[in-house]
Amino acid sequence: MATIPRLVTRGRTFYFRASVPQDLWDAAGRKEVKISLRTAERSLALMRCRAISNHVDLVVTEARRMAQGQDAAIDQAIRDYFREALDWGQEFSDIFAPEAEVDVEDCIATLETRLALLRRRLAVRDFPSDVQSDATTLVGAIPPDTLTSRFQALQRAQTGLLRAKIEADRLLLAKLRGDFAQTQIADPLFEGVEPSPDGTVPATVQVMRTSQAPSIPVAPPLRDLAKKYEEVLATQNIKEKTLGDLRLSFDLARAVIDFDKPASLLDTNDMKSLRDLIGQIPAHYQKKPETRDLDPVAAVEAGKLLPKMGYETQKKRFDFFKRFVAWMVAEEYLPKVPGADIELLVKKPPKGKPKRLPYSAEQLHQIFQTPIYTGRSSVARSGVKGDLLMKDGRYWVPVIALFAGMRSGEIIQLLKADIRSEEGIVYFDISKWEDEPEEEIKNLKTGSSYRRVPIHSAILNLGFLDYVADRPGGRLFPDLKLGSDGTYSQPWSKFWSNYGKTWKFRTPLHVFHSFRHNFVDALHDANVTDAIAMQLCGHSDDAAHWGYGKGASIARLKEEIEKVGYPMSIPGADW
Repeated sequence: MATIPRLVTRGRTFYFRASVPQDLWDAAGRKEVKISLRTAERSLALMRCRAISNHVDLVVTEARRMAQGQDAAIDQAIRDYFREALDWGQEFSDIFAPEAEVDVEDCIATLETRLALLRRRLAVRDFPSDVQSDATTLVGAIPPDTLTSRFQALQRAQTGLLRAKIEADRLLLAKLRGDFAQTQIADPLFEGVEPSPDGTVPATVQVMRTSQAPSIPVAPPLRDLAKKYEEVLATQNIKEKTLGDLRLSFDLARAVIDFDKPASLLDTNDMKSLRDLIGQIPAHYQKKPETRDLDPVAAVEAGKLLPKMGYETQKKRFDFFKRFVAWMVAEEYLPKVPGADIELLVKKPPKGKPKRLPYSAEQLHQIFQTPIYTGRSSVARSGVKGDLLMKDGRYWVPVIALFAGMRSGEIIQLLKADIRSEEGIVYFDISKWEDEPEEEIKNLKTGSSYRRVPIHSAILNLGFLDYVADRPGGRLFPDLKLGSDGTYSQPWSKFWSNYGKTWKFRTPLHVFHSFRHNFVDALHDANVTDAIAMQLCGHSDDAAHWGYGKGASIARLKEEIEKVGYPMSIPGADW
């Protein structure tokens, strides 16, 4: 039995099946047409197949005719666009370039840099935002009955406009160099285009002028300005942790933004690319086995199923780069911040949703019954049960956090000299003295972090002053080392997280900072006034009148902090 073109069977039912010509894939939105003929009878199926086949052939012919009309309209608009660029280039080379105040060498350098960048973008179809905008305007001016595929039209328009920019820049560059052997049109799309006799702008399609005046000085490459920005921040005594966060943002940006290009060419597409990378890359991708050996772009693909960074982390990564861009604008390397209103891919959590929770009474009891407080295996193996009882930094830091409300970094960086006494009341002096040796200068979170916190009797009853007396000087907890980011809190947070997982008291909302939440809640439960609570915790008070005076006396602070209590005991008073 002869095979009938486009007639196929599936089971007992006949179908019409035909391939869409490749040049019409975009317009049709498919590569194949398949229609059920709704019959199992071959003769009837053959009749229906021939009728549909004839109709499809007519549609293909008409689609190609319309596509040719669409392409012709777009190409003519692009040629008009190119003619305008020629007019402008000729005007600049003939009238402005000879002027003494015009730095022709500077113009040549600008054109060379821009031309190289535009060619790279054309090769990978990475269209600048101005080209995308112009293409949208151009396609929008074409009569709707001429369009067969808006997507296909936009792609053709964007490619053509970028080719127009490149060819116009190439011709102007040749004229400024005096290389007139290269001033003939080379791109076949613009063959035969001549400058307008009277310099008028063609009216086929109204779009933006093709280029900024090349008399604008070339901005340094992004890579140089990124380095300069780091150097500027370093002179401002910025914490190493902050510089580390900035470098992480730069690492992500380099993965999707060309740092060799002039800073003035940074555009909205670049900002969107960084935003998208930040939103798609796995959390802690540099530590995950699946992604730690990969560059950021490859990590996105390999880590599709891994959890992504949360809102706060994404915001921090993006904001660090945006601050760098804002600095470039302030230094006049960039006219404005591109993509200033771009939003993150992840939604901001609803207000009122807690980031951290205080430990429950059961969790507190559990924490102070772990090996650090009941006996550990060895100094190094503090998380393993054993007979060794010792009061080191790992013993004292949680106790102080619970009864003084101090942050981990504030506690770990304490010096022996920070334990002071006034009116017979011993207190933590949480401050930074500029005349101290550099290794003893401490980092505090805010201006309000400078404060005096009386030492709670619960801490004293555990023998804290004996521990202080045994210290020779310098840091109280030298066993707790500085982290790679220049903070004490980094290695401590890692230790406490692992310790909490081992002993089952850690959750995403229960971390070391939860002790501070316990302390604040205990103050409120004891009806301690907000002003006193803020003074003890190092929180700023927005009420203006609390900014006057020196605050409550040390005796008053001692009286209030002693109201803090918890329904559990801490081992160690007798050893």
